[in-house]
Amino acid sequence: MIVGGTSRVYIMSEEGREITLFRLKERDCCVLSASCVISEITFDTYMMAESDCDILIVNYSFFNKLINTNIYVKCFVYELLTERLSTVMWVMQQILFNKLDRRLALFLADECEKSKSNEIKMTQEEIAKNIGSTREVVTRMLNKFASEDLIELARKSIVIKDIDKLKCI
Repeated sequence: MIVGGTSRVYIMSEEGREITLFRLKERDCCVLSASCVISEITFDTYMMAESDCDILIVNYSFFNKLINTNIYVKCFVYELLTERLSTVMWVMQQILFNKLDRRLALFLADECEKSKSNEIKMTQEEIAKNIGSTREVVTRMLNKFASEDLIELARKSIVIKDIDKLKCI
């Protein structure tokens, strides 16, 4: 459980390419990394702190006993799994069925709405990891958006100039 801070949960290919599955913020729990407790989880996920984090880690034997003796805990865990897997399926749909320009535009618009600001403070590398691409491809696409006057590029940030047009890409 994230007591404070934010972290990113992702998968990584053998070549080192990362795809962000979801983010965890204060009071979020992550059960996708609990394959030691839930044997049906057969894939590796990675977690990286995006800010200073306070994390509560529950002992395996305690959690295993709790999940097997308390139906409410078991239901809670399965509800969390359902929610996270739904998010993961949405991410996979975006990667498989949307072109990169649309994924990038939607990501930028979504980040603006989450932060309630038209400035996104992220590097192009961070954006690439979030949308499952490479920095070089993201750089080309951001330059295209800038030439269309949709965004303005700055060091480690992007200013959104026309969010409505971005959403329509």
